[in-house]
Amino acid sequence: MNSYNENLHSSVLSSLESQAMTKKQLSSQLSNSMFTLYYAEGAEIVAQEKLDATTKMYQEQQHINNVVVKNKNMADNLLLSANQQKTYVTQAVTNMAVCASNIQIASNSIVRLASDIGSIYSIINAADYGTQIYQQALEAYNLINKTAYIAEQNSQYAMEATASISEVSTSTVADGAKLTNTSVNNLLQVTTADLTATTAVLTVDNDTKAKASIATRAAEGAIKCSEVEYDASKKAYDYNNALFNQSLAVEVPKQFDPTAGTFSVSFDAYRSPFSPEDRDPGTQNKGLANPVLSYNIIMVKDSRKSFFSASTAELLVGSSSQSKSIPASQNPDAKGKYKSTIAYKEVRDSDNDPLVLGENYVAFLLIIFTENYKKEINTFDEYLSAPSETFALTYTLKNAKNITNSGNASEDLSGIIFTVDKEEVLKSNEIDYRCFFLPYPDDIATNEDLKNLEYDIDTQELEEEIKVVDAEIKFLEEEIVTLNNSAGQTEGAKKDKETDQDKQKNLSLKSALADAKEKLRIAKSQLTDLNAKLKNVKDNSPKPVKNSKAFFFNLNLAENIPAGNFTSASHHKAASGQEFSVHIGSTTTDNFGNPLVEEKSYIPVVLSFYNGSENSKAKYTNSLSDWQNTTPISYSTKKNSKSSTL
Repeated sequence: MNSYNENLHSSVLSSLESQAMTKKQLSSQLSNSMFTLYYAEGAEIVAQEKLDATTKMYQEQQHINNVVVKNKNMADNLLLSANQQKTYVTQAVTNMAVCASNIQIASNSIVRLASDIGSIYSIINAADYGTQIYQQALEAYNLINKTAYIAEQNSQYAMEATASISEVSTSTVADGAKLTNTSVNNLLQVTTADLTATTAVLTVDNDTKAKASIATRAAEGAIKCSEVEYDASKKAYDYNNALFNQSLAVEVPKQFDPTAGTFSVSFDAYRSPFSPEDRDPGTQNKGLANPVLSYNIIMVKDSRKSFFSASTAELLVGSSSQSKSIPASQNPDAKGKYKSTIAYKEVRDSDNDPLVLGENYVAFLLIIFTENYKKEINTFDEYLSAPSETFALTYTLKNAKNITNSGNASEDLSGIIFTVDKEEVLKSNEIDYRCFFLPYPDDIATNEDLKNLEYDIDTQELEEEIKVVDAEIKFLEEEIVTLNNSAGQTEGAKKDKETDQDKQKNLSLKSALADAKEKLRIAKSQLTDLNAKLKNVKDNSPKPVKNSKAFFFNLNLAENIPAGNFTSASHHKAASGQEFSVHIGSTTTDNFGNPLVEEKSYIPVVLSFYNGSENSKAKYTNSLSDWQNTTPISYSTKKNSKSSTL
């Protein structure tokens, strides 16, 4: 390789390595922002739950305090009534006693008078029987007897009334009313103190919730900035990779299965810097027309990519297992790209070692030129690309499906069940199915917002570019119309003898018109390309999900949730096949470690986590259930609840 090619190759390597390093740094920054946002949202959710609980307690205590205030008013009225009763009954007892005494005195006098009249009647009856005086004495005798009887009755009634009024326990009632009033007053002091204390707690909780919200909004802004920077670094790397490295890229399927696994390598077809039209017509060499003999893909361990050279690559071209060769006679696709599918078990790396799961690799592209092309450009070196981005082949664990409520009608406990396809390559004790319960709030930055951020940015950028190009096309069309009118006026004003100035003006108009038409053609071509890109972005946009209000969550966060905040599933004894159940007890918490809240919705999420030896951990990739489309379940401990409960 000559010094120019060496310097160029070194510059390309340096540029791509710098972009890749920046991309990794921004990826780490984005991961940090994810965790910051996750815990900020957790703090806000906890603050909201505490605020809701305090608000509920405040409302209950306020209701109790209102009831106690009403009871206090009733107790005050009761005490007043009891004291009035005591006063009036005491006065009534005194008055009744005086009344009874007076009636008894009058009754005694009437009885004595009746005795005297009875004696008079006896004497007259003996001495003057039948006379007029006898008749008068008899009438007086009968009247006095009746009066005496009534007097005795009144005396009896007075004594009974005195006895009855004396039996009224006004003092006991008054004492009871006073005790009740005192107790209600004491209770009111307690409820008022509790309400005051809860009001203070409510104020603090409101302040905590506000601060947590501010922190969450700041974290949302930080992660969006990190997402934008990371997206920019990806685009910068892809742009440089397309310009300097044939757009060399390795694509590994998300669900990679080593048993029949394949991955693909894509790259752009080589474009010669010179075209056949650029050479001298007298030259007989036709090398510029067909510069490439073959494209060769070679896998290299990431740790050895710095030592891999073109000479080493050329030695591997003859080995079918170490080099995947694509002849130039094979035409690329419509976009000028080649894409080669590589079988995982049939390829070896540059050291002639089989590809190993979990090992980091890069791909190199070696382009073998034709001898005629080498002679044409007077350079006899082959072209070795810079390494692709690092990739690793890992076995992806199967994710949980059909996550539903177990339907237990327990008063305090319930659970969920789910199914998982059987893992043929792993033992049951090497996999841990961890279940999380994600709260389902509706006022936090959602996972969908952040997932769609890159799509929104790309869409907005393309739409803005389309607006600019549309405006440019409109301006050019108007300019062409103006130039045509000017040219028409010039032609109409031609005279027999055209001056040099007129000729120069005509040439300028024709040149400007041609330039405007060329610019218009280029702008329309750009508009077509931009519309195609916008359509492609919209076609590849994220699909809508059921849980659009779920907060930010992903596999990386799930893998780092500490023990105690998840529940490991066990094989469902009553089921056949790969069905698992998760028991929910009084100590079960959500993913933040908070107790489950009554009548609050949660999204059950299952993480398929490799729990085998540490040495084999890099060979496996954990998987997360489709939590964004899993139906949220309301937690309830009420017995025989008809609604879906955890």
